[in-house]
Amino acid sequence: MFKKERAEIDAIDKELVKLFERRMDAVTEVARIKKKYHLPVLDQKREDKVLEKVRNLTENKAYAESMVQLYKHLMNVTKDFEEEQNK
Repeated sequence: MFKKERAEIDAIDKELVKLFERRMDAVTEVARIKKKYHLPVLDQKREDKVLEKVRNLTENKAYAESMVQLYKHLMNVTKDFEEEQNK
């Protein structure tokens, strides 16, 4: 019944995993630099800019708030990861 649609979702998920890993590689480097210079994990101004950027990048405006929510969760995951790296 949903074979085609689920195959498309599976293909997208495969790409998202690769992109997430790439993003986390960059986060790991940011965490290393923050630790070296004793900088806080949270940079609220940066987070606000990212959220505004993804809201504006979202072409289908019906998805804009969902995108913002997704990125809030994503940034929470990365902050938790950074905190672990700074221990």
